[in-house]
Order: sequence, then C-alpha cells, then structure tokens
Amino acid sequence: MKYRDSVDEWFKVKANDTIDVKVTRCIEGAGKFAGSLGAMVVEGPTGVESEIGSFQLTNQQRQWIWQHRDVLTGQIAEVRALSINESGAIRAGVFVRFHPSRSEAGLLVYAETLAGGDPQESRSTLYRLKSASGWRRKA
Repeated sequence: MKYRDSVDEWFKVKANDTIDVKVTRCIEGAGKFAGSLGAMVVEGPTGVESEIGSFQLTNQQRQWIWQHRDVLTGQIAEVRALSINESGAIRAGVFVRFHPSRSEAGLLVYAETLAGGDPQESRSTLYRLKSASGWRRKA
C-alpha cells in the first residue's frame, strides 16, 4: 500500500502479520555473527520448515540465544511475515520474540534473562510460577 503524507510525499507500507512458529533449530552465524545466532529454522502453521535470518535483536541478544539454543529449541516464537507461500513456507519472516505465555520454558527464559542466572538453575531453585504473566524469584 502507498500512503500520502501532508507534504505530498509518498511512502510505502507493506502489510504484514505476526504468526506463531515452533523453533526447530538454531544455525550459527558467519563473519560478524560467528559464535552467535545466524538464523533459525522454524516450523510454521502449515507444518513446513522455513529459515528465518532477520531478527529484531541486539548483538548481545543474538549471543544469548546462541548460548541457550538447547533450551530454546522447541519453543514457540512470534515471527512477523509478509505472507505464507503456496508451498507453506514463510515469506520475508522476521523474528520478533519468544512467546513467554506459550510454554513454561519460554517463561523461564525470560525470567532467567531478567535475573541474570542460568535457566537450568532457575528451573529448580530460583523461581516459582506467579501467574501466566510471569515468574517471581523465590524468597
């Protein structure tokens, strides 16, 4: 779609939607991103796997995801996509975030990030479930 602003200049807006996908694998980056996340292979709503290589993340977040890829594999992520192709593959996908409300491990990942601890440790000793909206550090 194209829109006009108040000074008669046109700008382009691409309609996109967010979809929930399951992370099946993380791929290491190359060059600048060596030793951190380069891409994710995800299973979309049609069951077809797609590779997502665009992220709304900082370099530190990429590194953190790569270090915790074993915990994050199998988790539900939110991806912004232009469309889903006829083959079922995601077109122009951009990783937005992990869904903290879609699984227990997703909540643990966010709690661990905020607390600066280890997800394995937080699973048993640091946190207890407060509600579906978050975790609370044990007293």
